[in-house]
Amino acid sequence: SADLAFALMLVAARRVIEGDRLVRSGRWRGWTPDQLLGRDVHGETLGIVGLGRIGGAVARRARGFGMRILYWNRRRLRRAPAGARYASLPRLLATADIVSIHVPLAPATRHLIGAPELARMKRTAILVNTSRGPVIDEPALIRALARRRIAGAGLDVFEHEPAVPAALRRLPNVVLAPHIGSATTATRTAMALLAVRNLTAA
Repeated sequence: SADLAFALMLVAARRVIEGDRLVRSGRWRGWTPDQLLGRDVHGETLGIVGLGRIGGAVARRARGFGMRILYWNRRRLRRAPAGARYASLPRLLATADIVSIHVPLAPATRHLIGAPELARMKRTAILVNTSRGPVIDEPALIRALARRRIAGAGLDVFEHEPAVPAALRRLPNVVLAPHIGSATTATRTAMALLAVRNLTAA
């Protein structure tokens, strides 16, 4: 899931999906200096909302990209990963170039990111969600993306899975993945083995 979060950051920031569509359409006419200008990921500020096991793994990957790392948890950590600094959620949203969501779904986190939170973000910011769909108010996100209130998003989860609103699917500045955060051979094998061990123990 941490790898996928980073993949969504890169693909959204560098507008890879839009480039793929352009090439496949047959309308690409060669390199131009202002074509599909995206944003850098290396050296940018990453805001991690929920610095648990997966959020911490994302932070470790971000260090390899020379990113500044801010994090927000409901409880401030006594010991955060090296280089990660605590920030209030409003400050994190206002400061980060990329915001990556890694909180569990609970009553306190449902629509944690709604219209007021999206309005705090930079217009150049990218929002990535690989946690749970209802953590983000999906209609508010659609409006923010459509109005270019934020630059883009990378989503692996949706509020009413498997339904994905047509308005979201039409937007060019969002990358959509079908809930594949754990979809690697190694991870799914480990999940199956864990289930078998638990069944045997029971």
